Amino acid sequence: MKVTKVCCQGCGADLQIDETIRFVTCNYCNARLEIVHDATVTHTRQLDQIARTTHQLANNLQVIELQNDLERLDREWSQDRDGFLTRDKAGNLSEPSAIGSIIMGTLVIVFGLVFIGTAMASGAPAFFLVFGLGFIGLAVFGIMRGTTQAGNYRIRMEDYESRRHALLSRIKRERESRG
Repeated sequence: MKVTKVCCQGCGADLQIDETIRFVTCNYCNARLEIVHDATVTHTRQLDQIARTTHQLANNLQVIELQNDLERLDREWSQDRDGFLTRDKAGNLSEPSAIGSIIMGTLVIVFGLVFIGTAMASGAPAFFLVFGLGFIGLAVFGIMRGTTQAGNYRIRMEDYESRRHALLSRIKRERESRG
């Protein structure tokens, strides 16, 4: 059995160890040490510092993964949102609105009723009545479609905002646990 003299990385104390020992605790500062036997020299490496560094790296990696999840969520929402937006005659995009759909649909229904009333008062052929009923049918369909689209948009937006808030909270907790 060969005894080797090494220096503690924690406090600098001289330690004498058996060459077969792989791990030791310093009698002076209680630092946990790994004994590294290289080809030319034997030295110590402080395990607590390695564990702290490893924990910090793992924590940093977790934050980076959460940030990537957040960016992916934002990209996906941007694509989903574009599918819900409506375009007006001028090409401007806007969020779907149930109230807007109801107002526009009601105006078209009123137009259809006026059209039918005018056609009946002037003795126009039945074709004009059917045409007016078509306006009314399209208006009802537009109201149903618009309110459904607005409701679906609101549900998806609330889900996105909830998931985004949860990710931001997790990122904040991970960052705080580093300090």
